[in-house]
Amino acid sequence: MIPADALLSEPRAVREAACLHGSSRFLTGAVRIRPASPILNHYTGDTAPGLDDTHRAWESRRMTDPDRHIVFAEPYDEAVVGRAREVARVTVLESCDDASLLVAIRDCDALLVRTRATVSRELLDVARRLRVIGRGGSGLDNIDVAAANEKGIVVVHTPDAATDAVADLTVGLMIDMIRRITPCDRMVRQDDFLTARRTHLGLELRRLTLGIVGMGRIGRAVARRCRHGFGMRIVYNDIIDPGPLDVAAEPMDKDHLYAEADVVSLHVPLTPKTDHLIDDAALARFRDGAYLINTARGRVVDGHAIARALENGKLAGAAFDVFETEPLPRDHPLIAAPNTLFTAHIGAKTVAASARMNAVVDDVIGVLNGNPPRHAAGSGG
Repeated sequence: MIPADALLSEPRAVREAACLHGSSRFLTGAVRIRPASPILNHYTGDTAPGLDDTHRAWESRRMTDPDRHIVFAEPYDEAVVGRAREVARVTVLESCDDASLLVAIRDCDALLVRTRATVSRELLDVARRLRVIGRGGSGLDNIDVAAANEKGIVVVHTPDAATDAVADLTVGLMIDMIRRITPCDRMVRQDDFLTARRTHLGLELRRLTLGIVGMGRIGRAVARRCRHGFGMRIVYNDIIDPGPLDVAAEPMDKDHLYAEADVVSLHVPLTPKTDHLIDDAALARFRDGAYLINTARGRVVDGHAIARALENGKLAGAAFDVFETEPLPRDHPLIAAPNTLFTAHIGAKTVAASARMNAVVDDVIGVLNGNPPRHAAGSGG
C-alpha cells in the first residue's frame, strides 16, 4: 500500500490513471479513490468530476482538520458518510429524537439532517461550536433557520434536488386517480376482470383544469408536464409572484381556483399560513367532484376534513404522499375513506434526486473549509 504522501509525489499522469482505473495501489487509510460512476452520472445528468477535480480533492485532503466533528442525525448513503470521514471525525446517530440531538450537537461543527430531525432554537442554544447545518432536500420546516442565522450558523440545502422526482410522482398520482388504475388492478387480481372493465370509466386530462397552489420549482414543473404533455388548462395561486413562466397558466385567488379546478395540487412549504390550508372551510369552496393531490407537507391539509369530504362525495378522490403523522396511523379516518391513493413519502425517492440531495455534504464541507455556501437557506439559491 502506498501512503498518501507517496501518492502525491507520483507524477500527475500516474495519479490520474490510477484514479480512472480504480487502482488498489493508491489508498490512504481506508479510503479508496474511486472512478466516477457512469451509471450515477447517467441518471443525474450531471457532469462527472474531471481529473483536475480529483487532484484538488487530494490537495484539500492534505489540509483537513482532524478535530472537526460532523454529525449525521439521519441516514445518508455510506458513500456520503465516507466523504465526510475523509475530512472530519463522524458520528452517525441511531436516533434523531431530541435527547440524542441534544447530546450530539454540543461539540459538533456540522450537522446533517433530512426530514425527521427537528433543529429548534432550544437545541441550537446548546451548540457550542456548530458552524453549518446541511439539509438533504428542499424543505426547511424542521429547522429554525432564523435562530441559526442569529447565531451565525449557516444552513445549506438542495432546493432543486427533488423537483423532477416530485413533479413526476404528482402527475402519476393524478393519472392513477382519474383513470382508476389501482382499483382496476385490484379487481383484475381478484378475478373480477369483466366487472372492472364495465365499471371503470375515467376522465381525459385534456378536458380538465389543473389548479396549482404554490407555483415554485415543483409547481412549475407539474404545470409544464400537464400543459405541454396533456393539454390541460392550468390555473395557479401563489402569495409570491413567480415571475415569467415558461408555460401558459392563469393566476387567480384561491377561492376562484378551488371553484374552477377539476384537480387541485398542493406545492407549498409548511408555514403558519399553510398549516391546514385545506380544511373544511376551504373544501366547501371546491367544485363538486374535484380531486386533491398533496405531495407537499402533511400538515398542509386537515386529514379528517379530507376524509369527510371523500365520504360525502364533495371530493371524487384524494392522493397523498405525505401525512401529518408518518406512518399514517391505522385508525386514521383516511384509511377507511373511499377513493384514496397513498404513497409512503417517496416523492424524492429516485436515483437522481437522491444523488443530488446527497451532494449537500459537499456544501457542508465547503463551508467548514471557509468557502461560501452554494445553496444557503434564504439566499434564493
